Amino acid sequence: MVQAALNKPVRSMPFATAAANGDMNIKVKIVYMTIDVALRWHRIVQPLINRHYTTASASPTGQRTRADVGWDWRLIFSLSKIYAAGSFAQPRSGPSVALAMVVDTGATGWFPIGMLTMVPRLHTNALGLQRDRGFGWFLADAPAEAYVGILKCPKVREVASALLDCGIQASKDDGQDGSFLLRADPSGGDRLKDFYRVSCRMTQLPPNGPPVTLVFRRGQTDEYFHFDASQAAGFCQRFDPRR
Repeated sequence: MVQAALNKPVRSMPFATAAANGDMNIKVKIVYMTIDVALRWHRIVQPLINRHYTTASASPTGQRTRADVGWDWRLIFSLSKIYAAGSFAQPRSGPSVALAMVVDTGATGWFPIGMLTMVPRLHTNALGLQRDRGFGWFLADAPAEAYVGILKCPKVREVASALLDCGIQASKDDGQDGSFLLRADPSGGDRLKDFYRVSCRMTQLPPNGPPVTLVFRRGQTDEYFHFDASQAAGFCQRFDPRR
């Protein structure tokens, strides 16, 4: 089994509806991603995303959108490992981390329902303050089709939010105060921005600002969202009963 990660991980998550046996929650593990986990996602989960969803820019009216259509988690995992290996050349920043949320519903064994790569300590520029923060890189949760066709259980709620909590916890485990920065991929459209701005209550950076980092320079600054330490603590409190 892959190695468990984080000092204070979530250990259970809620079903959207009761399971056949009446359970309203499911046991989860937060583990370090391996190439086997990335391959399993690529071969089983990613085709469901590519088949049933489209990006916001390519979306016809009524089509369901996701930012991660066409993503390749084999490559994303490899990029994380490469960045981690080269972090010695960036003294102000630490190595990257690749995490997965997995569940075991029986026949599948431990199966990924969430994927995250992030940098627990990255020197960033946001809202006029240059400092070290946690930085979210790639984040994806399994679509409803994976629960119906593969896991044979109700959809697990709040996986994307819990992955954001995982990123904050990984940053805290590195000695940071929980401040966190990430980019909402434009392929996710307004729905993704609303998730970070409204559901998570992150602060959206203003447009036309300076690059947020020397390394991650893609996109306009208003595509980035920020938690200060107090906001991050408030956000993570919702998961404390599940640790």
